[in-house]
Amino acid sequence: MQRASAVAYLMDRRQRSLEQIEAMHDADRESARGELDLLDRLILDVRAARVDMFQFSHPQAVAIYVSED
Repeated sequence: MQRASAVAYLMDRRQRSLEQIEAMHDADRESARGELDLLDRLILDVRAARVDMFQFSHPQAVAIYVSED
């Protein structure tokens, strides 16, 4: 996947995660916010070309290899 597409994918995933967090009870939000922090860092790392591959296992297993634009 091209770098710009990978960033767009991560931004979409972040938005969906944020919407889920807003719908959660207060007790469950803290751990979910940790995932959001990790996504924020991953977005920055992919944009800065420090990461060329990442994967998720939830909700669906996916591995993404990042290529230059």
